[in-house]
Amino acid sequence: MGSSGGVGFMAVFAVSASVVLLTLQVHKRLLSDFMQKLELELHGKENHGAKKKVRFADDVEEPSSNNKEYRERHYTRLSAIGNFPKLGLQEM
Repeated sequence: MGSSGGVGFMAVFAVSASVVLLTLQVHKRLLSDFMQKLELELHGKENHGAKKKVRFADDVEEPSSNNKEYRERHYTRLSAIGNFPKLGLQEM
């Protein structure tokens, strides 16, 4: 009987320790969520999650899929000005 009492005590101890660890993890997660909500309340929503919309100019051109056509037009325009980007490209 002495041996079975020790095994029972260890089983109760293991279950209790598991419940305590699980409770601590849940508490930590709830506290973290609460702190985030509190921070949003105090600082406002303008700093968090406010996405800016991007509007492109009317003269923005979307390049073709291989970009060859776009580069040819772009570098032709630059060569007319005489201003080449520093990409190691030479005048065509």
